[in-house]
Amino acid sequence: MANLINCANGYVCFEGLVEFLMSLFYLFYLIISYRILTRDKSGVLVDVDKYLCSAALAQTLLQTVYFLYFGNKLQPISRKDNDILLSTIRCMGIAMQIMICNILGSVIADEEQTPQVWQLARGLLVVTLLLWVWFGIFHRGALDYDCVQVDYLILSGFGLFLACGSFYMGNLALEGMQEYKNTLDVARSGAIQVQQHALQYKQVTMRMTQITLMHYCGLLQFGMQFAFDLFTYLKCDTSSGCTEYYNATSFLSVLLLTIFKLISFTTIPATIFWIFYEMNKNKFQDDDQNAIEMKITQ
Repeated sequence: MANLINCANGYVCFEGLVEFLMSLFYLFYLIISYRILTRDKSGVLVDVDKYLCSAALAQTLLQTVYFLYFGNKLQPISRKDNDILLSTIRCMGIAMQIMICNILGSVIADEEQTPQVWQLARGLLVVTLLLWVWFGIFHRGALDYDCVQVDYLILSGFGLFLACGSFYMGNLALEGMQEYKNTLDVARSGAIQVQQHALQYKQVTMRMTQITLMHYCGLLQFGMQFAFDLFTYLKCDTSSGCTEYYNATSFLSVLLLTIFKLISFTTIPATIFWIFYEMNKNKFQDDDQNAIEMKITQ
């Protein structure tokens, strides 16, 4: 994969430049948004929401560094550092998907089942940590290129499995919320009832939008990762074969690889900030500094 510093040719350098600049600009936006989130005292977001935003910001920072320097697996000097950084980025995406599953599971679970949902989430996070330790530290650089070893295919497959679980739980949550929404969706003639339930109706509608984004984002990100990892793993036996798919050789391949990386790396972090920041920023408690920063991000 391309990076800006250790690029092999003009197309790879251009790809690295585009990806680095896009990631850097997006990182600036997340930093501004995160500062507002951390200063907010309105109680709109709970701790889990803020932890997810912190993880999304951290992954975007690592991703920016990756696009700047470590993205070229053909550079043998940085190969092992590349493995641990890319494994970290991918495992952070899996960890965020687990927390999304945890949120959706808590929505559909009753009070007795909620602690079990949290315990399952903790267990899956431990599994993710073990995968990161193995693929990122002990097994890094074992073979000469990503697509001739099964490591990243396992990671993307695990993420896709969790995304499917998230999709299933999201459907259950939406069904329950749709039933509640129907009870609030009174006849047009009942103007008084509409006014009484207007706030609840708006909150339920927004929550349904948030859940819809949650249960689709993982399928998009990990579906793209898994499809690409499976395709390259089946097609390539040597590093020279991988080069054709991992490094740009034309402007079209620059466009396609950039789109692939944006979808497979940033879909979940972007969704998290859209749900917890963009959809709630008008509710945050403003001070003078926040008001200035709000104008910047709007």
